[in-house]
Amino acid sequence: MQKIMASAAALAVLSLAACGGSGSPDAGDKSGGETPTCTSPSPASVTSGSLLINSPSDVDPSADPAATTTIFYTVLTPPRCPGASYPLVLHSHGYGGSKLTALAANGDLQPTMPHFGSIDALAQALPYHGYVVISFDERGHGESTNANARLIDPALETQDARALLDWAYDHADDYGIQRETGTGIAKDLKVGTLGYSYGGGYQMPLAALDARIDTIVPNGTWHGLIYSLLPGDSVKLGFGGLLGLLATIGGVSNTPIVQTAINTIGVTGAQAYNVRSRADLAAAVGKSNARPRPVTEAEMIALFDTHGMSYFRRQQKAGNSWGFGEKSAKLRKVPALFLQGNRDVLFNLTEAYWNRRYFSEAGGDVRLISTEGGHMNPLANQTEGTANCGGVIGVEAVLGWFDHYLKGVGSTAYDALPKICISVADTSGAPDVPAAGLIVDEFPVGSLSGNGAVPAKLETATADVAAFAIAPTFVPVTTISGNDKVLAGAPTLARIVITRGSPVLPNQSTNGFVGVGIVRDGKTILVDDQLTPFTEGEHHNNRNIEEDDRILLPAVGEQLKDGDQVGLLFYPQHVQYAAIVSGEGLAGITGIITYLSGIPIPPITSSLEPVLGLIYLNPYSAAVSDVQLPILVPGTYSGSRLSQ
Repeated sequence: MQKIMASAAALAVLSLAACGGSGSPDAGDKSGGETPTCTSPSPASVTSGSLLINSPSDVDPSADPAATTTIFYTVLTPPRCPGASYPLVLHSHGYGGSKLTALAANGDLQPTMPHFGSIDALAQALPYHGYVVISFDERGHGESTNANARLIDPALETQDARALLDWAYDHADDYGIQRETGTGIAKDLKVGTLGYSYGGGYQMPLAALDARIDTIVPNGTWHGLIYSLLPGDSVKLGFGGLLGLLATIGGVSNTPIVQTAINTIGVTGAQAYNVRSRADLAAAVGKSNARPRPVTEAEMIALFDTHGMSYFRRQQKAGNSWGFGEKSAKLRKVPALFLQGNRDVLFNLTEAYWNRRYFSEAGGDVRLISTEGGHMNPLANQTEGTANCGGVIGVEAVLGWFDHYLKGVGSTAYDALPKICISVADTSGAPDVPAAGLIVDEFPVGSLSGNGAVPAKLETATADVAAFAIAPTFVPVTTISGNDKVLAGAPTLARIVITRGSPVLPNQSTNGFVGVGIVRDGKTILVDDQLTPFTEGEHHNNRNIEEDDRILLPAVGEQLKDGDQVGLLFYPQHVQYAAIVSGEGLAGITGIITYLSGIPIPPITSSLEPVLGLIYLNPYSAAVSDVQLPILVPGTYSGSRLSQ
């Protein structure tokens, strides 16, 4: 079925820390690790190689797929004595990224780094804590570009990861990987998974389809890709364009459906700023001149829909198969630790709530930590925060989690890990304000009841947004008394109706943009930068995901102050939902950025930049019913406390 390519370059990496450490894997010691007991342990090492898999490079005939796929990997091994074996952590990267290729200098964790960077740093440090790490290039990324990226297709990308686990079992003695015996599972290993974004997305279908996975730690990832990219049937143009840039800079080889979408809404899409709705996108990608080929709406939706837990849960509840060769379309009990950013404007915190719910329904130990990190839109002046939630230190929690589930070793970090922690740092100052996190037993959704709950409901309301409006329209729901309350969890609506206003251009569809807002001392705050669009018409649930019988807005977290007015904001337009355009050769523009996720990029700006002269008219009226906001008093509300 598979074979190792001829060469695998082994590079011994020597360091003073290779045989150091405290001798205890307690996650309370950030430089800790396991000290080998023999007198001359082999040093920590890095080995690179590739694996040939009997899996096609794509399933799209127009891509002229090859019969096989080659996946490139790096193995990071700890200092070890002969015969020693260690749990495996399988790691992968974000979209447009590539595998890790080096060890950390020592076992130190990096809790003050931005969230995503600290997770990669943790993966590089794990060998000093007694883990073997395999980091691999997903198909279409890094060196694995002989095959096309299909956005974590369970029929392809997930099978690549399973083949890597087979290879790891077959070569466990070579790298000190711990096999599992007596489990009844073929080629079983003691293995967990790690990664963020795309590297978070691969973990859940792998855990669903491969019984060898003992635990997962997804960071900043999706529940349903159609919801992520087409919330409320509107196109998330800002991040769609940014992802296209990452693909170009990272040299990603995409399946034709994905590449056509990128070419349509990215920097090269001449009419991208007019692609506002799902209907607009379907029409644009279906044009005869779409490249690399025209795409139908049905095939586009089919590709995106099946690659997330939304699809898996929906199929399971309906009693249908997942369609990926599984013995049973029922999620098994898998311990899962989810980390997700409140201010992540690509995969919002409500997606993590949905993922947590599905894995909890299966009966596993499931925890959720929200952070001030994740996918930030630089055109919206966002800066990524850490992986921490108040006093819960993200990377220490992950290490403690692995120690518990992969080694059976206790730690102060694991013992202190709550069921749920929601970051309630100040939106306007994050990430530089004092850290705070709300610890709760259950994820707050809608208006709460009971001791310590602050009911916050609005039966009906309307808002009118003019064609040339600049500032948002605020609709108050409640006014806060005292300084002891927090807004934390998922706000909900029973219904919203968007009605097209005038004047409008005939080729521009209408979107209503809704977020939770605070008016404080005359200043308007869009809480956690979260905004949800809704296309013209009536909405009574989250389209393209339909997990609930209400609309769940992105979950947020904010400490409230006496006199705060909390309600809904209705925007005429927003940079998160505006196309990005090239800033090269343009004068007088103030919104140009040249870095994305720390990577230099060609100058870009938003299509809303006034100097460009693009006309964007979006007048509308919005009617909402049964608005509910989750507000509570920490320490008084059942199972809650504030962590700082």
